[in-house]
Amino acid sequence: FCLQAINKSKDDPFVLMFRSKNHEPNITCVLVTASLHNKTLKVVNFTRTYYNKTDGKNYTLTYQVRALNQTDYKLENVIRAGLNGTPTDKPTPLGSNMYIEYGDYSCNTSSKPLSDMLKAARDAVGRYAGSAEPVEGVNYLDFYVVYNQPHCNILRSPFLKGGCDFWLRISDLPEVLERAQNITRSIPPKVEDRQTEENSETTTQSEDIKKEKTHNFEEALFRSLPTACRYAFISACGYPNDMMYDKSICKNAQIELTSLVSLS
Repeated sequence: FCLQAINKSKDDPFVLMFRSKNHEPNITCVLVTASLHNKTLKVVNFTRTYYNKTDGKNYTLTYQVRALNQTDYKLENVIRAGLNGTPTDKPTPLGSNMYIEYGDYSCNTSSKPLSDMLKAARDAVGRYAGSAEPVEGVNYLDFYVVYNQPHCNILRSPFLKGGCDFWLRISDLPEVLERAQNITRSIPPKVEDRQTEENSETTTQSEDIKKEKTHNFEEALFRSLPTACRYAFISACGYPNDMMYDKSICKNAQIELTSLVSLS
């Protein structure tokens, strides 16, 4: 189950659309692709490509992930990402009510950014000096598969305080964007969109118009995603707080793999 979920991105990458908690606020256009490394150990090579909005550059990261079972769970439902090499199967992922079928509708959040959380884990590694067992946040990160189908993956990380990620199959993206655009056109503007003059009042109005359009598109984009995937995300973590796919940037950014589909 889990190996299929991560390996299916080999020929059809996945793009990060929304997050319930954004630990990387300066990135967008996040794509992942996978290739099988070791079928017996269920290890997959991952390539993660993203655009940094701060410096305007594209970045590519490669790492290995492993499909595991959480405690007392029959299916492979954990994706373990290695932070410094191939991840091991120890420690066993904790048994938890991380899944929709367990009725967990809460989503704890944290104000700490991802970099701070990883640093805190590294600072605390001294407590484990006498143990050879890997430490989460230092050696690996676990992501629980909340929901999986050909169109999407919904992942959740206990280390990142339960935040959910909505990954969409990139071949579905053009249709989703078209639906979102059609929905946006049907929404009557709350703020009159007219040509503004260069003074404080009209500048404020222009900002209001921009914010309204962004908000409308975010809502339309989420409504345009596959229905079952949306319900799975909402059930696990509620409505998303952050749109991770910025169409205005991603359609122009020269991101590796985007040539596979048209994003316009």
